[in-house]
Amino acid sequence: MKQHNKLVVCGCSVSDRTRVRYCYGDYLSASLGIDYLHLAGGAGSDKRNIRLLVQAIQQGEVDNNTLVLFQPAEVVRREMPSHITEEYYQEHVAGVNEKNEKHLGATPVYDKTLTGQLVTRFKLDSYVWASNQVDKAMALAYQENPGCLNSTYDSEMLSVYWYMLEGLCDSKGITLVVVEDCERGWPSIIFHHYGHLIKPEYYNKANWINMDDFMNGEQRHEIYALEPPRDITHFNQEGHIFVADELEKLLRQRGII
Repeated sequence: MKQHNKLVVCGCSVSDRTRVRYCYGDYLSASLGIDYLHLAGGAGSDKRNIRLLVQAIQQGEVDNNTLVLFQPAEVVRREMPSHITEEYYQEHVAGVNEKNEKHLGATPVYDKTLTGQLVTRFKLDSYVWASNQVDKAMALAYQENPGCLNSTYDSEMLSVYWYMLEGLCDSKGITLVVVEDCERGWPSIIFHHYGHLIKPEYYNKANWINMDDFMNGEQRHEIYALEPPRDITHFNQEGHIFVADELEKLLRQRGII
């Protein structure tokens, strides 16, 4: 069993503080008595989370004493260059922070990279909430033009990125755990349909957990859902507590913590 002094959670809005005060990462880190680095974000993509995690490793913020939980998102999500101004970006972030001071569980939809690039988070229908007309047109065209989105291709590329990320973490002694949200993400697409070509045994699946391992359909979409039947994707506060408790049990059973 390895001792950790920091927990990192990467993921989309499922792992974010979406309309709740605390997410399962907050509860799990508190239970373990270790620091917490929250990298999950609403409308987040694996591409965003890989960028943030690798850069945190490069900067020494994540090291061999860190436990990383990575929740895969829908495969076609990505980051795209944004055409908002720096002034608008600062106002946007300030507005989100103001909401979160009231514990409203808001998240920004724009990010700034290390080199200062402003990027928007792309997912299906993200053009609806795009505030900049160029961003809106870009997201709409990307979604509607035939050939722009290919879930199998994105899944294959993510399987490659993940293999490299797993190798990087292994070389640095960083504990990397996949937390699958049922069928969400690239693993189900690749392993269910192309497992004879990209084999599950290529990956360290001893460190993989699926929410199906500890949560049934009624719990996932009703009891612990944020606002059923309208919102059955995100967790309510009790749901985040439940996920944190169950993750801790499984991590201990497997000797990861």
